[in-house]
Amino acid sequence: MRPRGPGALFLLMPLLVASSAQLGAQNCVNKQQLLTAIRQLQQLLKTQETRFAEGVRSVRSRLAALQGSVSRVGPDAPPVTCPALKAPPDGRKFGSKYLVDHEVHFTCNPGFQLVGPSSVVCLHNGTWTGAEPHCTDISECSSQLCQNGGTCVEGVNQYKCICPPGRTGNRCQQQAQTATPERVVSDPAFSRAPRCAQVERTRQCSCEAGFQLSGVAGDSVCQDVNECELYGQEARPRLCMHACVNTPGSYRCACPSGYRTLPDGKSCEDVDECVSPQHLCPRGTTCVNTGGSFQCVSPACPEASGNVSYVKTSPFQCERNPCPMDSRPCRLLPKTISFHYLSLPSNLTTPIALFRVATASAPGRPGPNSLRFGIVGGNGRGHFVMQRADRQTGELILVQTLEGPQTLEVDVDMSEYLDRSFQANHLSKVTIFVSPYDF
Repeated sequence: MRPRGPGALFLLMPLLVASSAQLGAQNCVNKQQLLTAIRQLQQLLKTQETRFAEGVRSVRSRLAALQGSVSRVGPDAPPVTCPALKAPPDGRKFGSKYLVDHEVHFTCNPGFQLVGPSSVVCLHNGTWTGAEPHCTDISECSSQLCQNGGTCVEGVNQYKCICPPGRTGNRCQQQAQTATPERVVSDPAFSRAPRCAQVERTRQCSCEAGFQLSGVAGDSVCQDVNECELYGQEARPRLCMHACVNTPGSYRCACPSGYRTLPDGKSCEDVDECVSPQHLCPRGTTCVNTGGSFQCVSPACPEASGNVSYVKTSPFQCERNPCPMDSRPCRLLPKTISFHYLSLPSNLTTPIALFRVATASAPGRPGPNSLRFGIVGGNGRGHFVMQRADRQTGELILVQTLEGPQTLEVDVDMSEYLDRSFQANHLSKVTIFVSPYDF
């Protein structure tokens, strides 16, 4: 009987080995049996070779047919894009890419408020998640922007504060440069006798630097020049960064509490109280320097709820403990929560990038191939937008000027996706301390 099938080869090989061993044990070689077995193996190999060749030809034919079918298919469809968006009148637009999952942000100029969504996302069907917003005029003075008794006057897309005596600034938030009480002419510190000389028949008088001659001939006096008042007028350069104090024959510059005067005698520099050898903050808190002052902060992780809990891995970061396999709500919560503190002067020129958030993958593990950034909380609505800086980085942009003193909070979310599948999100809680001064 002739062996059939691929299994016959493996069944016949042990028989040959066993027969050879048996024949060897009997010191007798049956040549005919051995030749018969060899011929059977050769025939089996030939049969298998034929079948293998037929299989290769069949696979090659199918691959050729498949290649022809693919070649006849039209060119790849262009990537899905959403309609182009324009900046609203009296506003601005951030974002110039209209591909799927890309975001565009909107904001309004000072004096206007946004009506509609502040951010839209391009969907897979080529539409945006919301309609284009527009900006409407608002009454600036209705917000009581002027401080310390200032009077607000409406203008075209702007306002102006008329400040009472002793106050200055866009909102009358600062003391006027002149901080000197009124002086009397007879005050020996601010009035002096002139130096006079008789030149032929004319009496000529002069004063020291910083004084000017006043009065009539024969009864003149050298009166101090108030440089602070002189240069405090509009369209004149400021003598001091903060306050000007008039002195007899000159002036000096003063800085607010928490600042020191620089060697130029005019500029002010913030004092970093947190580098002081004295422990200003109680145990368990961290000192954060701010403009003219400091804050003692102690960020805390969210309290445990159900099967969700966080652990503090550093003074400014919390990480979520592993979630149960079947708990999708747990996996949708932030994987990490970080805390950041910024100190800003008033009236910063906008737009300006304040904060960046980026992703990084662990060695040997694939990183996300798509990121989404957004503002998900805080009290700074209208002042900030999130903008993609590059493929792996997002930026928090200040788009509206800020007046201090005030404290703003912004919650920034970064969500990671791998092949359009949600992986994790990370929350950055940004606290911004705005100084009352523009330096």
